Amino acid sequence: MTSLSKALKNTQLLLLVLLAMVNPLNAQTAEEKNHPRIENLLFFVQKNPDANTVIYELNLNKDGTICTQAPVKVSWIKYAEDGKREELSNIEKKYVYGVQSQDLGNDEYEIHLMAYTKLPLYLKRSQTDNKYKIYIKDEDTHYLLKRAFIKLDRCSFWFPKVQYIDLVAVDTANGREILQRINIGSQAEF
Repeated sequence: MTSLSKALKNTQLLLLVLLAMVNPLNAQTAEEKNHPRIENLLFFVQKNPDANTVIYELNLNKDGTICTQAPVKVSWIKYAEDGKREELSNIEKKYVYGVQSQDLGNDEYEIHLMAYTKLPLYLKRSQTDNKYKIYIKDEDTHYLLKRAFIKLDRCSFWFPKVQYIDLVAVDTANGREILQRINIGSQAEF
């Protein structure tokens, strides 16, 4: 098992918990998904059967500096509803898609997703372009988290069955984009 596999395997539980708030609409494949075009986008999560997307973006003050109290802003893009932006509900913020952050100093923040607070993500400036990005750390290797896709089998509203989770990250050591598919099968039934 590669170090990326180990690091990303830990995100499996996180993404499974995210499914607790899934609202199935129209069936759609991963290839049909929209990719958010947002200036300060950090990463995003998509799922079938609809095109709605949870986006995680850099939260800036009016003067362009990072908001140190809440450096990551989370919201929906409701592609199934003409692409409108929508804030998370209080339940989504508190239990599923929301984030907690801790300022580590030196323009670095430890970020925890509410769905799985055991997995730290790191918001820090990239050495290549000096822009803030989200990283998964595994020993001495940093992986730049880009997106996740959750494939559901036909499911009911309350009991989605996860077929697989695709995580896309970039190995910062060599710049290669890596797709890690985590096959779940029937074990992920809620």
